[in-house]
Amino acid sequence: MHHNLIFIGGIHGVGKGTICSKIANELNLKHLSASEVLKWSEVSPDTSNKFVKDIADTQDRLISGLEKLIKPDVKYLLDGHFCLFDSNGIPQKVSINTFQRIAPIVLAVVKADIGMVANRLKKRDGKDYNQTLLNEMQGIEKSHAIAVAKELNVPFFEINNESIGELIKFLSN
Repeated sequence: MHHNLIFIGGIHGVGKGTICSKIANELNLKHLSASEVLKWSEVSPDTSNKFVKDIADTQDRLISGLEKLIKPDVKYLLDGHFCLFDSNGIPQKVSINTFQRIAPIVLAVVKADIGMVANRLKKRDGKDYNQTLLNEMQGIEKSHAIAVAKELNVPFFEINNESIGELIKFLSN
């Protein structure tokens, strides 16, 4: 990759898309969604399905899609995940190799109140999600994001809808 991508992760329904849109508009960045890049609708005809049958394959699809899209003279904001539900509904960390291949210059994770996340998912997908499991997944998402940032030696930010200012200020410099 071209070292011009900021990766913002978070669990389903946490508000990544909204936050990324705000940041992208503020800083004139191109916003990409990992689901769109890897063409999730081709992987799972039910786009509300959050269970991933083959996580490694979806990450290979993501990398392949990024390689076709990313241009060296454009800065990108990619929203995605540091962990995913496997086909059994168990949170699994996305391989460090995926992030090495993406080569982000900054990593961030979005956190939000689990009750609010569960309500968003209910409205969006029409499904009830176990809040204990969502909370566990959010914890895994954050701890894995921190570990990935350390491994890649890139800055890490934890953000929510009200705290994006610090990240925007950092990215502006």
